[in-house]
Amino acid sequence: MEYFMLAVSVVLPLFVYMLVGVLIKHLGILGEENLKAVNRMIFNIMIPLALFFSVYRADLKSAVKPGLYVYVWVSVIAVFGLVWVFLRRCRLDGAVTATMVQGMFRSNFVLFGVTIAASLCDERGVASIAALSAIVVPTFNILAVILFETARGGKVPVGKLLIGIFMNPLVGAGVLGIAVGLLEIRIPELVAEPLEKLGEAATPLALVVLGGLLSAKSISGHRYHLAVAALAKLVVIPFVTVCLGILAGFRGNDLVAVLAVFASPTAVASTPMAQAMGGDGKLAGEIVAVTSVGCILTMFLWVFVLAGVGYIA
Repeated sequence: MEYFMLAVSVVLPLFVYMLVGVLIKHLGILGEENLKAVNRMIFNIMIPLALFFSVYRADLKSAVKPGLYVYVWVSVIAVFGLVWVFLRRCRLDGAVTATMVQGMFRSNFVLFGVTIAASLCDERGVASIAALSAIVVPTFNILAVILFETARGGKVPVGKLLIGIFMNPLVGAGVLGIAVGLLEIRIPELVAEPLEKLGEAATPLALVVLGGLLSAKSISGHRYHLAVAALAKLVVIPFVTVCLGILAGFRGNDLVAVLAVFASPTAVASTPMAQAMGGDGKLAGEIVAVTSVGCILTMFLWVFVLAGVGYIA
């Protein structure tokens, strides 16, 4: 019963926040364009603030885990490569293949990872996962650009890619937090406290917006593609990476980090990426919707099982 309640405590807030978002949209309080505008504010200002202060407040010497970070980075690349090879053998349309590959390897790690870490980890674990985002986010972006440029027969724009990485507010916040922490620069509390509180509001508000943006329209036309993508994203890939992580000796906070990266639903940012780079934008949005809803069940099961066998708190 203890492990069941732990799993419920992790997943139930996700469900409640998203349900509030659905209600807000249903009642017409905010339309889709309004929700998208709020979403831009969250991802450009509020989540970067949350990441910065998580790293800034942490003891970086003990929070940063090189072994864990290398494992996650290599695993992200390996998952990307294996999924791409597998789907290319299925002889799907190039745009569909690229969209499905992105939907399987690219996770909503920043949003869901922070929520999971806050529920299962101590301060050191939260800071470690926040710092990990500075590695995972640019890796996702680089691989997605390579994927779509290759699928449409173009060349990978290396210069533009590098500029995009450094301009990404999530990457910048993580790197800045590490730099400020290592240099032991202290921000006056009168300034830090309100900014930190603004960052703390990012996760619930982002989940509310995500719930409002979910849509079930036209999903029936892509049932096969969505079933494959959701099964791979929420079950197969987490199972393999978490099991390998356990064999590598990861436990507690470190295993939660692996779970957060690989068991989270598909990143919301994958939809505009697919639309802008010749992918199937509609399918990309549907993958985000299906994996976001499905994650409520699968994340509950992952936490319940892993806590039950004593691998996480």
